Amino acid sequence: MKEGILKLAGIALLMAAILTVGATVPARALSEARVLSPDWHNGETFTYAIYQPAVGRIATAYYRLLTGEYEGRPIYKIVYNGKGGGLAESSTAIVDAVTLEPYKSVRKIKSAKQVFYIDTSYGDGRILVRRKQGEEGQIQETSIDFPGRIFDYEEMMWLIPQLDFSNDDRVHLTLFSTIGDQTILVVVRNMGEDAFKFNNQKFTATKYTFNLNLITQTIWVQEIGGRRLAVKYDTGENILYNLEALKPGAAVVAPPAPEKKVEKPKPPEQPKEEAKPKKEGEGEHKVYF
Repeated sequence: MKEGILKLAGIALLMAAILTVGATVPARALSEARVLSPDWHNGETFTYAIYQPAVGRIATAYYRLLTGEYEGRPIYKIVYNGKGGGLAESSTAIVDAVTLEPYKSVRKIKSAKQVFYIDTSYGDGRILVRRKQGEEGQIQETSIDFPGRIFDYEEMMWLIPQLDFSNDDRVHLTLFSTIGDQTILVVVRNMGEDAFKFNNQKFTATKYTFNLNLITQTIWVQEIGGRRLAVKYDTGENILYNLEALKPGAAVVAPPAPEKKVEKPKPPEQPKEEAKPKKEGEGEHKVYF
């Protein structure tokens, strides 16, 4: 009897030791996001239909990709214009052509009665946000210290397709959002191939998910003309569909795994006076105030 009790006690101690060892195994570390430099063409445009679930199509978004130079570095400008429901919105994100890290983003929201501007600049280890309501409104500034690597929310739909998932199915990055002026740690997950329907046609794409402020957002990516582009974007509130990619007879195959490329870091910025914008015109920097 005593021997049986001792045997049971020994088994219990062994199980406890196994559970303790298992509990102390560290969780798999998240990989930091690596960016594959895009091959975007100067002047190419994309049209996205914006749908609201249970309502239908509510607006149209127009994107234009432009190449250029900013403070001596090659850049892309992601220019957006959207209209619908009595609201007009436009933005320009200026990002490094290699790393896609932002230099600046500007946004304008206009309704029938009011106009609102947001200007965000990145550099010297800080983020400077300037806001103005109305053409004659006072400019309000907010400065956030952030010396690390960061991306801008306005480029998210274009950034996700360029992330390298060759070594992991999830990566992390830090994102800045002007909603609450937050720096947010974002974990992007590669969910693999997924099928969806649009206009009664079935499409296949690679699905990526991430959470922003407890809201799950999802982006579906296809390879189009040798470039990886978002064909569907569910923001958790609205859904955007790439009309050029999802037209009848368009390719329906998800892109292959991206080729590994080594990301070249953006060189440290030297404190200097910001260059004056060029003359107003297509492809130049928008300056609202």
